[in-house]
Amino acid sequence: MPTSRRLLLVSLPVLALVAACVSETVFPGDLTIGTFDFHAQANWTRTDCKADGGDFNRLVDGGFDFAGTFSRDSTDGGVWFTVDGFSRTASFDAPVQRYASRHKAAAQLVSCGEGCEGAEIDETLSVVVLSDSQDRAISSRCGNMPDAGLPDGSVPGPTANGYDAERACGELRVTFLPGKSAQCKCTVSCTAVYGLEGKRRFNGGQ
Repeated sequence: MPTSRRLLLVSLPVLALVAACVSETVFPGDLTIGTFDFHAQANWTRTDCKADGGDFNRLVDGGFDFAGTFSRDSTDGGVWFTVDGFSRTASFDAPVQRYASRHKAAAQLVSCGEGCEGAEIDETLSVVVLSDSQDRAISSRCGNMPDAGLPDGSVPGPTANGYDAERACGELRVTFLPGKSAQCKCTVSCTAVYGLEGKRRFNGGQ
């Protein structure tokens, strides 16, 4: 599978959504936080891409789903987000329980025309991971997250039954960067913002 098709999460015609075979993947690090089933929904108040622009028509289809796994290394502090068997680097901000992962890759956008080179997609995923008790405090809905701070409850962490991480709430920002060659018809960048809600998948000990 071409690299640009498996690294990015956004649902464009030239990209494939992530596969569901994450349970067979060996995740980097020595601590698997959990595999989450995400739903991404376009946030139109923060999106400046045109829905009828051809490349971005999937923004209005009710969103899209994907799965991803967070893992860490307790020794060197490494953090990863694994999608479709590909582990991309991430970061973890412990005081606010936030995981973030950014990736940029080349993309073939219909609006850029044939022969266009240099078009890219720059994607950033950022979510707050909640424990079971914190999830119950928001009635298992990211829409009930407090405007500031974290919900009441215990901090996510290792337990005798695995890592206590139940839900992930945040956003996915995807910036479309125009091509750089003379053949390119696309000239303006735009950013699509998706709200993200992820539910922990409990299978294979994840």
